Amino acid sequence: MIFARGNADSATRQAKLHVGLATSSTLSLNDPNAALDVNVSVRIVDSAAPGEPITFLIHRTVFQVFEKGDGGVDMFARGAFGSIRGVDSENNRTERRISLGLFRVNETMRSDALDLREAGYEFLTIPGDGSAVTVTHRLDWDRIFKYEGKLSREDLKPGEKFRIGFNKKFIGTSWWCFGDLEGDLKGRRFYAWCEDDFRDDRPDDVFLREGNWVLSKDPTLLKWKCSAEDDDITFEVIE
Repeated sequence: MIFARGNADSATRQAKLHVGLATSSTLSLNDPNAALDVNVSVRIVDSAAPGEPITFLIHRTVFQVFEKGDGGVDMFARGAFGSIRGVDSENNRTERRISLGLFRVNETMRSDALDLREAGYEFLTIPGDGSAVTVTHRLDWDRIFKYEGKLSREDLKPGEKFRIGFNKKFIGTSWWCFGDLEGDLKGRRFYAWCEDDFRDDRPDDVFLREGNWVLSKDPTLLKWKCSAEDDDITFEVIE
């Protein structure tokens, strides 16, 4: 499923979303259970429907969290955040680099369900009051060095600084609508069709009404603004 990163102008866009990135400020070498929390947040900064929440598909984007034990190739190994890069005291890149993996994965959903949620796709609701919703990726020591071929935890030194950032190609969605998963969308079924698409094979209104279906709005009418595209987030290794 391809997702879109909208570039609609102010006259046509339905909403403007701000995406933020934050991490743990430190990572302790002496703590075997230490982990780097990578927090990705999104909030509505402008909308054609003020006060309305927005729900969007997060499948294979920076918002999809793979919990430990889930298996599969997580979003870091798919290239959504790049590598962890060393920086000097002036925040310039050094030669230090920790690879988080980079794999091209061809996959298909093993479900014939028409409902995207029933088929296993994940969605996230952004509050309509302007506050942010945040997802947290947790990178423990094992995950940080899982695909790194040269460095290990023992090679790191207290005081070293590293940074991580977004790959903007993984910010966007292919399905969204106004509404709340725990509110007016609870119990609704999500159909993989855009409401502005009127081709001949569009599902008819009777089918949609009787099946309690929701169609997507045009993904290109969302504008995504990313605060960390050019200024990655830095953390420090401590004892």
